[in-house]
Amino acid sequence: MKIFISVDMEGATGVCHREHLLPGGDDYAYARRWLTEDVNAAVRGAFDSGATDVLVADGHGTMRNILLDHLDERARLLTGPAQPGNRPLAQLGALDHGSFDAAFLIGHHTRAGTPGGLLAHTWIGMVVGEIRLNGRPASESMLNMAILGHYGVPVVMASGADDYCTQMREDFGDAVVLAEVKQALGPTAIVNLPPPEARQRITDAAVAGLAAGGTPYTVETPIRIEVDVHRDAMRERALELGVEPVGRLGFACEGDDVIAVVERIWQTLVHITREDHSFLR
Repeated sequence: MKIFISVDMEGATGVCHREHLLPGGDDYAYARRWLTEDVNAAVRGAFDSGATDVLVADGHGTMRNILLDHLDERARLLTGPAQPGNRPLAQLGALDHGSFDAAFLIGHHTRAGTPGGLLAHTWIGMVVGEIRLNGRPASESMLNMAILGHYGVPVVMASGADDYCTQMREDFGDAVVLAEVKQALGPTAIVNLPPPEARQRITDAAVAGLAAGGTPYTVETPIRIEVDVHRDAMRERALELGVEPVGRLGFACEGDDVIAVVERIWQTLVHITREDHSFLR
């Protein structure tokens, strides 16, 4: 049994502030260790359930956050930035049909526009006001689940703050087993569980999710992704790549292949940030 683990950082144990999230932040070094321990808890659950191979995909910011020398030595690590021509599926990579039996989402967060959402955003917060997948407001988790579903891979568990878990239940019901590791008090404050308890919840959810199995999340075709950005100049840059204009501050891509549509949206967002994309390096 092969397991794919998609890792973000905002929903990790202890993380609540920008200083935790980016190189140079006062607490970034601590947060990398907290994140790695959350990942290890998921890896333990996978192997306890009979996994034979686990691939961990670092998917936050620079995508070089997980500490390799502290990672469970049984897991492989996908690391490195999602620049054009390099990891075009952003938080996901190394996927194809038949490669993986199930997936976990570790350290994920609520979508852009979530009222009071802890570190809420979708993909590139400085650019994106909202992303809609076939008309539904989409989180990064929903987009990842659509990509994984295209490859026949069900997401069976996820971890994050309570607001993230609530949003996942609203979007997917009981299809995904959830591990709540902290309580969001607003955009940059939390009540955290004791780390050993948070990690045990992750392990337990991984075991329960794999035991329950799951169904890949599929999206009806044609697949349409609409993106609202924050400023006129951002929309103007997007239109340079030939995407469809939507409303005053939006653009859209549509097609029958979710991978192609997602790749084009991601490339457009990176193009918008061409004057400052240090977080992708």
